[in-house]
Amino acid sequence: MVAMAVGLIVAMAAFTLARNASQLFLQEARISSTRLGAILGLTRLQEDLRRASMQSSPNAKFDQDVCAFSLSWPQGTPKSPGAGNLAGIYIQQNGSSDRNPGELTTSLNAGLKPDSITISGMLSSSEHYAAAAVEPVAGGYEIFLELNGAYWRSKLAGIDLGRVFTKGRLLRLTDAEGKAGYGEISNFDGMGAKPKITVSGTKLVLPKREKNVICGCEGHCTGSLVSPITRVIYDLREMPAAKYPKYAGIHSTAALGNAAKYYKGPPVPQRTELVREEIDVAGVPVPGTAELVAEFAVDLKFGITVAKPGGAPDYVPTVTRHAFGTAPVYVQAGLPAGTGHPEHISSVQVRLSTRAPFGDRRVGLAATSNGGLRRINIGGELPFARVSTLTTDVLLPNQAGIDW
Repeated sequence: MVAMAVGLIVAMAAFTLARNASQLFLQEARISSTRLGAILGLTRLQEDLRRASMQSSPNAKFDQDVCAFSLSWPQGTPKSPGAGNLAGIYIQQNGSSDRNPGELTTSLNAGLKPDSITISGMLSSSEHYAAAAVEPVAGGYEIFLELNGAYWRSKLAGIDLGRVFTKGRLLRLTDAEGKAGYGEISNFDGMGAKPKITVSGTKLVLPKREKNVICGCEGHCTGSLVSPITRVIYDLREMPAAKYPKYAGIHSTAALGNAAKYYKGPPVPQRTELVREEIDVAGVPVPGTAELVAEFAVDLKFGITVAKPGGAPDYVPTVTRHAFGTAPVYVQAGLPAGTGHPEHISSVQVRLSTRAPFGDRRVGLAATSNGGLRRINIGGELPFARVSTLTTDVLLPNQAGIDW
C-alpha cells in the first residue's frame, strides 16, 4: 500500500510536470508565431513604402514636373482618397477603425486606435515601357507600346501585361524632358500588332505639346515612357468568410462547413488582420485585391521624419521627427487637397502589434517603452493574450531631397 501510494504521488508529479511543460511549449509557440506574423507584415509594408512615389508624384498638387494635373479629378474622401489627392503616402489618423466601423472592438477596448496608410507608386512593375505612339480617340487616348526592351523582358518573364495595366489604375506618361501627365486606364488590348492601352481623357488629359505650350510630348509621343501607378491601402479589419471566401480557412466556426474543414484548432475569439488592398482612381477598393498581410493584428501606428528645405545662404534642410500618433504626423501626411505636404516626408516609422490566438493569463502587463501592449484582453477564462510589438524606420528614397 505504501509503495502504491508513493508510486501514485510520483506519477501525479510527473503528469503535472509534463502538462506544465506542454502548456509552456504551446505558449512559447504562440508568441513565436505572433512575432513571425508581425515580421512578415512589416516586411510587406516596408516593400511598398520604399517604392512610394516611384515613377509617380510625392504630391501632384505642387509637383512642378506634372503637366495638366487637374484637381477636378475625383477627390474621394479621407477614407478613400481619390486621384485628386495623388501623393506618395497619406496617413489617416484612426483610419482602420474609421474605415471599418464595428470591427476593431478588441483593439478599441484596449485603448488602441489603429491608423491606415495609402501608398502610391509603381508597385506592380519595375519596368518602364516605351510608347510607339499616342493617338487621340473619342473620350481619351490610345497608347501603343514598343515591342522591344521592357515589353519583351516582360513577355519572356511570363508577366501578364493585362494585370499590369489594369482597368482603374493610373497611367503615367513621361516626356523627353521629364515632365509627366496622368490618365485613367480603361482597357488593355494585347492581341493586336502592337499592345494598346486605352486611357480615359475625362479625368485628365495626357500631356501633348501644342503651340505655345512648353509641357508635354511632341508629335506621336514616340519614345515617351509609360508607367502603371498602383495605389494601395493598409489597414486593420475583420476578414469574414462571406466577404473574403478565399480566406475562409482561417476561421473555425461550424457555419463555414467545408470551407473550414482543414482548421483543427478550437474557436478563436474575434480577430482582425493587417490587410493590403488596391484602390482605383476614384479611391474605391478594387474587388479581389484584398491581401491578408499579418494575422491577429491589433494595432498599427505611424511616425514620420520631415526634411523641409532650408533657406539662403546654405539651404540646409530642417529635419524634424514626429513620434508615433502625434498630431503633426497627420497634418504633414494628410490629404494634399487639404493641408498635407507629404512630399517633405523623408522616412516613415511603423509600429505594428500582433497578438497570440488565445489568452494564457488572467492579468495584463504594463505597456512597452515604445507604446505597444504586452498583453491584450480578448475575453474568456484566460482573457489576456500575448502581444508582440515591432517597430521599424523606412526611408522613402523617391522622396528624399525634394526641395519644392
